[in-house]
Amino acid sequence: MSSSSLLFRSRASARFLHRNLFYNRTISRALHQTNSSPPGRSEKVEFSSSSPHGSSKFVKVAAGIAIVGAGVGAYSVFTKSNTPDKPIYGSNADFKKALRELQEKLGDDQVSTDESDLQQHGYSEWSSVNAERLPVAIAYPRSTEDVSEIAKVCHKYRLPMNPYSGGSSLEANFAAPYGGVTIDFMAMDQIINLHEEDMDVVVQPSIQWQELNQKLEHTNLFFPVDPGPSAKIGGMVGTNCSGTNAMHYGTMKDWVINLTVVLADGRVIKTRRRPRKTSAGYNLTGLFVGSEGTLGLVTEITLKLSPIPENTRVGVVTFSDIGKAATAASKMIRRGIPVQCMELMDDVQMSVVNRAGGTSRVWKELPTLFFKFSGTKGQVADSINQTKETIQPFADTFEFAKDEDEAHTLWSARKEALWSMIALGDEGSSVWTTDVAVPISSLREIIETSKKEIDDLGVFAGVIGHIGDGNFHGFILHNRNDPDEQKRVEQCVHNMVERALEMDGSCTGEHGIGMGKKDFLLRELGYDTVDVMRNLKLALDPHWLLNPGKIFDFKN
Repeated sequence: MSSSSLLFRSRASARFLHRNLFYNRTISRALHQTNSSPPGRSEKVEFSSSSPHGSSKFVKVAAGIAIVGAGVGAYSVFTKSNTPDKPIYGSNADFKKALRELQEKLGDDQVSTDESDLQQHGYSEWSSVNAERLPVAIAYPRSTEDVSEIAKVCHKYRLPMNPYSGGSSLEANFAAPYGGVTIDFMAMDQIINLHEEDMDVVVQPSIQWQELNQKLEHTNLFFPVDPGPSAKIGGMVGTNCSGTNAMHYGTMKDWVINLTVVLADGRVIKTRRRPRKTSAGYNLTGLFVGSEGTLGLVTEITLKLSPIPENTRVGVVTFSDIGKAATAASKMIRRGIPVQCMELMDDVQMSVVNRAGGTSRVWKELPTLFFKFSGTKGQVADSINQTKETIQPFADTFEFAKDEDEAHTLWSARKEALWSMIALGDEGSSVWTTDVAVPISSLREIIETSKKEIDDLGVFAGVIGHIGDGNFHGFILHNRNDPDEQKRVEQCVHNMVERALEMDGSCTGEHGIGMGKKDFLLRELGYDTVDVMRNLKLALDPHWLLNPGKIFDFKN
């Protein structure tokens, strides 16, 4: 990168903070660097998708001025007549050059263009939507240095970069709508440092959370965030995921101390150091958690750990209807009874578990709440007594595990729910899984209404959720090859999300936005808020290279 480009980047950052003060100087410098005519005569501004080198000045300056112009509303290089509808990326010739450089820097065994690899990394059975194209290459880094080299090459030739870890996301979060290079972190799956006395651990992005906890067993510490069993730490950071433990332990953002991040141009930063608290500067860690790889490529994560509870008990409570289950959950939350997990499964989901037969017992096919209590023996016993007292007016039956083996059997019904439904599907069937989150007071209404609409679909579908923090999911087994059925299912899902937004809720509690919920994010937060996000991305990634097409579009 030239010294003039570096100078421009530095000044662009300053203008973002003091845009009114430096407005006139910004415009004159931009016009000088692009050799374009004054604003209003944008027909002389030229750019080409065939060469990243010919378009780099325009894109860089346009991105910087877009940030400034959004605040002052006067001049902007992006006008209706010259704003591209899509980011400007390198040509096929540029890709070939980039591929050769990547193979030289990483080795042939770390770069693949095999058709099956491209398909695996560009399409997902899990996702509600998929991109219409695949990546053009897969890179397999083994270190932060490798990721930095990949980013430098992609930045040089203007190629999109799509991060990939577990591949189990549900909203096409790792798809490649603009092609480019998918960066698969599968070889970066190690514990780097364990600090037992400080109760933290430094890991690479592709270690699974369950594997991490297995390796921590000897320390009497564990990492409490527990989404689907296939999830890996990198993807969990990207989507700010949660899981069944979120009611007591919180979500991913609460457990990340710091991150090592490779930026779009290959620079490597660390967001902060290792103390549990700091007030030193911006909370960059929080900025990257939940950004779905659109701001940087996370290569190392420092996670807080928690002591394994002394005692754990699991309980199962059935109800005659789902409204009573939701009301009982709300009463529990309002009373403040210490509960580690509180999970809801409707009658359909209990039937799914029985039909799949993976839990060594037959369950009552009624709406069911699953509880997990933890702490000292006295604390657990007290929590169970308070729970019985609180939900007695609404419940049908209570069952509490007598020992650890029975607890595992009881809890396995909840953890096996999605896999059980998938196992029941015929060839050509697909499970549409989506989630929303609402304020606690709205739980009963949205669950009852959504449950009725899902039942009326005439397909095999049910409701399940982390009801303790107002987050629930719809699981809908349908024939993806039947256009009419697909349309009805899609409408049902959209209604559920719209309903949550009307209740001042969120379109997603833990799955992220990806490609699937961009329109709903705009509805939820409004144009100005999403535009602030877009401007942050432009400041860090002016060429729109990092996981493009996710969370929001280049242009609304």
